[in-house]
Amino acid sequence: MDNKFSSIVKRSLKVTASYITAFILICVFSASVFGLARENTPKAMPWLSFFTFLILFYGVYNEMRSLGVKESRPQYNINPSKFKGLLYGTIGVIPILIIQLIALAIRIDEPFEILKRRIFQLVSGPLYWLARLLGNEIYHYFASLVTIIVMAFLGYFAGYNKFYLTTWLKKTLGTKRDKKA
Repeated sequence: MDNKFSSIVKRSLKVTASYITAFILICVFSASVFGLARENTPKAMPWLSFFTFLILFYGVYNEMRSLGVKESRPQYNINPSKFKGLLYGTIGVIPILIIQLIALAIRIDEPFEILKRRIFQLVSGPLYWLARLLGNEIYHYFASLVTIIVMAFLGYFAGYNKFYLTTWLKKTLGTKRDKKA
């Protein structure tokens, strides 16, 4: 492991890869939602988006947590900041932001404006539920990208501090199995 800029970009593309995975999942599952919930599609899509958001959170959090654990080891001699997840998240969001800006910049005639908005919502896939919760305006889709940066930060910070979310949840909820049984 090194601290070169190219290595940082390569590691932050893991955030982008997790987003692309969630995007592919929402594309695949949305076809079945359109088929099953014909009249209720506007009500079902935020739920599907939230489901894929949880998958996105799981992917980004785990990737960044394992990266934080690796980089905090003394043998690599990187001496990272515990806030390096913000850098990884920000660099990882840039390709998604560029795709959203391209989708926004495409100029089309007035009758196809709704189609353009639907394509923009599809590109925002896993974050659609959050943008809709914020108000469903174009700038809300860009603001919802901040959650990906926060996910990367939380994952890296947890890995840096050797914090395991599932262990903490099991301990807090009291669901940890007894070793006697």
